[in-house]
Amino acid sequence: MNAPEPIPFTPEGPTPLIRDMPEAGPYPVAALGPLREPAEAIAAATEAPVAMCAASVLASAALAAQGHRDAETLNGTAPASLFLLTVAESGERKSTADRLAMRGVRDFEADLRTDYDTERDLWRDAHEVYKATRAKIVGDKKADAAAKRADLQALGPKPPAPIKPHIVASAPTIEGIVKHLPELRASLGIMTEEGGALIGGHSMKAENRLATCASFSAMWDGQPLDRWRAGDGVEAYTGRRFSAHILVQPVAAEALLSDPMANGQGLLARFLTCRPASRIGTRLRMERDAQAEAGIAAFAARIRSLLSRDLPLADGKRNELAPPVLPMSQEARDVLTAFAREVERAQAPGGPFEDARAFASKTAEHAARLAAVLTIYADPDAPEVAGETMAGAVEVATFYANEAARLADAAIVPPEVADAERMRLWLLGSWGELFISARAAAQRGPFKVTDRTRKALRKLESHGWVIEANGAMVEGKPRREAWRIVREVQS
Repeated sequence: MNAPEPIPFTPEGPTPLIRDMPEAGPYPVAALGPLREPAEAIAAATEAPVAMCAASVLASAALAAQGHRDAETLNGTAPASLFLLTVAESGERKSTADRLAMRGVRDFEADLRTDYDTERDLWRDAHEVYKATRAKIVGDKKADAAAKRADLQALGPKPPAPIKPHIVASAPTIEGIVKHLPELRASLGIMTEEGGALIGGHSMKAENRLATCASFSAMWDGQPLDRWRAGDGVEAYTGRRFSAHILVQPVAAEALLSDPMANGQGLLARFLTCRPASRIGTRLRMERDAQAEAGIAAFAARIRSLLSRDLPLADGKRNELAPPVLPMSQEARDVLTAFAREVERAQAPGGPFEDARAFASKTAEHAARLAAVLTIYADPDAPEVAGETMAGAVEVATFYANEAARLADAAIVPPEVADAERMRLWLLGSWGELFISARAAAQRGPFKVTDRTRKALRKLESHGWVIEANGAMVEGKPRREAWRIVREVQS
């Protein structure tokens, strides 16, 4: 009986360090209704990704709309506020696109500053008169206590300082926001083109992260914000509305998206997050676009006009909102109900949203908020949300739900794996020799620390991207610690 022929050994190729992330789907810009034109105008003017421009437009519109009406949802009401997180590389024109979208907001803040300067001077005079008058009453030795109380009551409370002319903060702390709420408008925005400063700042340090996540969640929910301090006592602030847009580079975004506390607290589920495909290298139009500039100017004027409208305030309050609810039409409710059922089924085991359940569970509310923003932007006195508007909002919310599912797996990348991937890309793209040494990689590679470099090479070795070859020639000299680079992957 003949011995069986040996099966030839075929070495396996390297195993991937990071699972390839599929490209983002096309942004449904047509579903934005009245916000389609400004989103496309900014995209045309900057040649930035339309998803990024649309996020900036939505954030600006939400800031302008949220103070006027609340949104009706399937289970009650919610603020017409939006939180957005846009991930894009440096050089993607984040700052340019966002500044164009925020032009109307900045124009309104300039108007507020002009009025504030006049009001502040008048208040200072009134405050000095009040202090002097009160001191005279209290210090009057001829008057008895009853007379002093009567005079103080007639004098009334001290004149309040004018509301400060700031409605947008770029990298605030939660403590700073709550501390200054008594002297700020009731409708505010947290908008930053440099999200790394916020994500990596004081508020997100380990000792503050839990409180920050909880406070941001309360802002999105429209819940009261309180402040308990030994020296200042206890304060609680209701009737405030916040919208947010954080534009951030991938390296900072990955730290937030993979943060178990931000996920566990439900903060990330409150953000409409996207990571659009880069357009760098394709932006070849160098002339101005007059039509786009006109669309941007019209959007700025509309935002400024909405912000200039009187806000619906609670009785006797100067910066506490009591916004009426914008109801859904029956058609809009039917559209949203069907969508909510569809999203619920998609969260089942094996469903497309199984790994993004936290966001998916809020997708119907996101759609209701989006529909309210679109409606208020078009007509702040609209009697209801139309079915067509809700259908567009559902399409936009679906895009962000798909993004949440797409980004869910890619977010959790351990630092040592990220280092190894950077080293791999450098070896394949920038190093021309067959072998690499720890010394050469540390001197010329992505890390200038030998120990970090060595760890990255060892991780690549464990995945088959380099093979130990101690003594190999690197840069014309034998190296005690060296590896052969695997450049061709077996198919």
